Amino acid sequence: MRVKVLLTAIALPLFVTFAFTETDTALAQPPPEVLAVRNAWIYPITGPVIASGTLVVTDGKITAIGANVPVPAGARVIDAGGRTLMPGLVESHSHMGMKRLWVPADLDNNELSGPINAQVRGIDSIDTSDRAFYISLAAGVTTVNITPGSQTPNGGQAVVLKLRGGTVDHMFLAPGPMKFALRTTFRERRMYPTTHMGVASILRESLIAAQEYQKAWERYDAGGRSGPPPARNLKLEALGKLLTHEMVASAHAQSTLEILNILRVAKEFNLDLFIIHGTELVDVVDEVAKAGVPVSFGPVLPGMGYESRLLDGPVRFVQLGGKVAFHQDHPDGPQYYLRHIAALEVRHGMSEADALKALTINGASLLRLDKRIGSLEVGKDADFVILSGPPLEFDSLVDLVFVEGRQVYDRATHACVFPPPAGVVSQQ
Repeated sequence: MRVKVLLTAIALPLFVTFAFTETDTALAQPPPEVLAVRNAWIYPITGPVIASGTLVVTDGKITAIGANVPVPAGARVIDAGGRTLMPGLVESHSHMGMKRLWVPADLDNNELSGPINAQVRGIDSIDTSDRAFYISLAAGVTTVNITPGSQTPNGGQAVVLKLRGGTVDHMFLAPGPMKFALRTTFRERRMYPTTHMGVASILRESLIAAQEYQKAWERYDAGGRSGPPPARNLKLEALGKLLTHEMVASAHAQSTLEILNILRVAKEFNLDLFIIHGTELVDVVDEVAKAGVPVSFGPVLPGMGYESRLLDGPVRFVQLGGKVAFHQDHPDGPQYYLRHIAALEVRHGMSEADALKALTINGASLLRLDKRIGSLEVGKDADFVILSGPPLEFDSLVDLVFVEGRQVYDRATHACVFPPPAGVVSQQ
């Protein structure tokens, strides 16, 4: 096997400091119509590894991939020199742009005016000048689900961004999940439910209210829209999208009690759900697998450590047919550990193929975007990373990052579509 996992120093981040140049304005230019990357070890994720393969991109989409693919005339050619080419990482849970790096007490990701905040939108709180955007690209992340926080039972609506640079509107890819949180750790506020049964109760009450709101509109429509319509309620409208499966729910659930409670709520209201964190998944893995609910697992490093029994949870979950993705919950865990988490899970018994899926296609699936991103297939977006070595080798570095065929990061020149933080990490 080509990949080896080196974990003797896994608990320590690798920092390499450079004098950075300004953002390369050339990266802001349109990509060439045709791009070909040749002589690469290609990890398509949904198919076998391709040795000395070629990837062809036309107008931002993958148009050819394989071992014997001809390079189109006039294409811009990148010779990978035997390096690794894999899809850009898809991070299924983050707070970057809301909880900004090096901004003390920056908590614009929690709306605390009430316990149920389904009407608020994460896109309205994201500051794209947050240096975390640069660091994410340097870690190989090309798509990220940015979500409100967990200080209330219902935090609001997340948003999925492509890290192509520019404003949040320019990076917008898709609406994100509705954020729930089953925690009671903020009980000292005495503003919201202070027990697990209280949190579950208020979630149920809000979803029942959304059901009644939908019925009121159905009666109005059935009556030919005569008379005054029901009073519009943005909160119940948003929750109603969960009931009609227009929106996925993501639930912050760490303990076994929190996990079981949200499974119960999801079953009662037939919600499309994935669990965020799932810290104690190892203790309820059978129940979660039976429910068919995916898990976005993390953060792992540096807090959880590499010998923790909690890392056995994702391994057993996948063995039971469950779907798991990895996240680092910025800023609580740096994204440069994402590939190291996958390596740790391999150490604990997960296959290399399943670990790579957890970094890419599984996160895309949780966000209902797997038809477009998460693997290297003809017709999909050309979001990919060129690494200096195998993807799960500890000292492999992210050399180049592309979003829809456009180069957005270059480790050698420090060029990036986001301004680099002064004097910090170039590569992880």
